[in-house]
Amino acid sequence: MNDFNLKEIILFEDEDLIVLNKPSGLLSIEDGYDREKINLRSVLRDTYRAIWTIHRLDKDTSGVIIFAKNEESHRILNSSFLNRETKKNYRAIINGLPIWDSFEINLPLRINGDRKHRTVIDLNNGKPAFTRFVKLNSQEGYSYLDIFPMTGLTHQIRAHLSAIGFPILGDHLYWHCYEIKNISNIHQEKGLLNYFLHAFSLEFTHPILRKPMLISAPLPISFSQMLEKLKINC
Repeated sequence: MNDFNLKEIILFEDEDLIVLNKPSGLLSIEDGYDREKINLRSVLRDTYRAIWTIHRLDKDTSGVIIFAKNEESHRILNSSFLNRETKKNYRAIINGLPIWDSFEINLPLRINGDRKHRTVIDLNNGKPAFTRFVKLNSQEGYSYLDIFPMTGLTHQIRAHLSAIGFPILGDHLYWHCYEIKNISNIHQEKGLLNYFLHAFSLEFTHPILRKPMLISAPLPISFSQMLEKLKINC
């Protein structure tokens, strides 16, 4: 993906950090197998030279992502994320109609737990993982969720939703717990070919100024259009 304008996705910037609305389909950092693939960190380094990674979003996840511009900001923000002092809010469209209005899951997860490199539930050897879900709306087999991960494991939201039978719309890697047959064909017929997980907001303390920050990213156009198409927009 190389058709984005860096200036157009900046949500906040000062001398210490930069916060962006990452487009879906763009890597957060360099690919482990192909270092030449376009990624957000490399693009930022081309512009700012010195950039430090704080956290990552999956390639197909859009939304709020933060990078540090100096070592001190990196150290402080890294500590904030590790100590769970930041608050993350995601939005997702899922398959299924949960009977609950809100639900909290605390199943432990093991990263890279199978041949497809998925994060899996592992009650014995998994790391603690907590996610809270709030149902915003449901309609005809699909639901719109507010999601609050309280830990930050790789693929945590995707794995937890799949484990309870509500995989994210378009997340073909995590269909293994879902029982609808030929679901890829069903989605193709409906035109549901994108991936609908968005990092909606991030709440944290500015590393240098020590003031509270709350930064949100508008939903991608394709995400909003799908909410309207499925008649589950709020």
